[in-house]
Amino acid sequence: MVAVLGEDVASTGAALLHRAVGGGRLYWSQGDSPLVELPLALQLRRHWGPTDAVIHPEWSHPAPGLALAELRFERPPDPRAVTVVIADLDPALWRFRVFGRTDWRRDSVADLADEAKLSVAINASYFAEDGPLGLVVSDGTVRNRQGSLRAAHFLVDGPSTAPRIVNERSAEVTGAYQGFQGFPAIMSDGHTFAYMRTGGRGFSVRDVDRRSAACTDSRGHMLLLATDTWTSGLSFNDLATVLGALGCVDAMAFDGGASTSMWIDVGEVRRNVDGLEGVPVIVGASPR
Repeated sequence: MVAVLGEDVASTGAALLHRAVGGGRLYWSQGDSPLVELPLALQLRRHWGPTDAVIHPEWSHPAPGLALAELRFERPPDPRAVTVVIADLDPALWRFRVFGRTDWRRDSVADLADEAKLSVAINASYFAEDGPLGLVVSDGTVRNRQGSLRAAHFLVDGPSTAPRIVNERSAEVTGAYQGFQGFPAIMSDGHTFAYMRTGGRGFSVRDVDRRSAACTDSRGHMLLLATDTWTSGLSFNDLATVLGALGCVDAMAFDGGASTSMWIDVGEVRRNVDGLEGVPVIVGASPR
């Protein structure tokens, strides 16, 4: 209890100091609408409930079961705007797939999505020169060993089942039909992990970078998010706040930075968030 209280005090103090120098405020808007500040309380929040969903995008609906939105975020005193592209997918109408080439040859998310016949896709696993790090399961075939350092799991149990995010280091993955590991685990059952506010797990929660992530909400929908920016982006603390304020319940980050990329090709809508390098694994969806 003392340790938890001390951690909360330290987190609050750090956030207040960060905001005092201008870097802690986060504003959002959509289109030409005025910027709205996300309260400091949300940037400290650990437990999220339905009434905490204060970001309400104006969704477009290019296909049944698919909603798209783009939000703009700014953080004074740096006025650079960061666009976040969001795809909201209903698993009852969309089938999810994890895809990588046999030799793990890297390519753009758009080209891999075309090869895998996916209408919506985003970069997935972290990777090294010889391929992805941690578990990769594609169409029922386990292609990589489950890693102990990647606690976040994107899993689909069967062709007709909805994807789920399991933020456990030793998650049960036997029988998974699609899946991969990511990092960091952000939120489980509406609870933001403490290190997303305080750091201390070998990474900074306040450094800004390009981000890609996914979450499930209370409806069971899957949201895929990517920042569309060549520089700047969001911190992990920002990302946790945005996901909670969107109504997410379980959330994880994918490989960000130069890998961040997203491809949407549905009907008359074609949207590409360009990555700065090719990737070996993507996750995406196609209509059922």
